[in-house]
Amino acid sequence: MGALKGFSLGLTGLLALLAGLTLNGCAWGELSNSKPMTPEDEVAAYSAQKNGSAEALDELGWSPSRTLTSDEEEILDKRMKLKRLETHLTDMRERDQYFKYKSYLDNDDERINYLELPSIEARDRYAMEKGIYYHANRFSPAVRDAVSRSDIILGMNKEAVVDSWGEPATVEVAGKEVFGNEKWSYVDYVETPEGYQRQERIVIFEAGKVAGWQRR
Repeated sequence: MGALKGFSLGLTGLLALLAGLTLNGCAWGELSNSKPMTPEDEVAAYSAQKNGSAEALDELGWSPSRTLTSDEEEILDKRMKLKRLETHLTDMRERDQYFKYKSYLDNDDERINYLELPSIEARDRYAMEKGIYYHANRFSPAVRDAVSRSDIILGMNKEAVVDSWGEPATVEVAGKEVFGNEKWSYVDYVETPEGYQRQERIVIFEAGKVAGWQRR
C-alpha cells in the first residue's frame, strides 16, 4: 500500500512538472514575442520577389501574404509601375532632376505622369505648371542637401534657414534692418541622462547670409 501511495505521489508530481513546463513554455513564447514565418508566408514572400512586387509592398508597409482589396491592388499596381519608371532613369541628369522634384509631387499618379514625359525640358515645364519649379530650384545643390538634413551651412539665406530649422524664437537686428545683419535664436529641450536640458542655438546673419552659428 505504501508503495502504491509513493507511486501515486510520483505520478502526481510528474503531471505537475509537465504542467509547469507547459506554462513556462507559453510564458517564454510571450517573452520572446517571435512569430515564425508560416509556409504560406514564405511562399508569398518568394512570389513577391519573383513578380517584382516585394519592394513596392515593403514601401507601402504591406505583408506579401496580405489579401488585398481591389482598391489596394490598384495602389500596388501604381507603385510597381512607379518603381519600374524610376529604375529606367539611367541618365544622371534625369535622376537628379526627378529626385529634386519628387518630394513636391503629391502622389504616385503625379510622379508617374512626370516620368512618362519624353524629355528633361518637358519635365521642367510640368514642374512649372504644377508650381513646384521655383521651390525645387531656389537653392543651390549644397543648400538643398543641408536643408534635407535639417542642417545649416555658411552662406545660406534666411529662407533656407527657415526651411531647415523653422521660424526662430527671437530675432535681434544689428544696425539698420535693410543691411540684413541679424541674430536669430532657437530654443530646444534636449534629452540627457540628467533629464531634459534647455539648449539655445544662435545663427548670425551678415548681409542676409549665414555668417556663423553657435550652441549654448
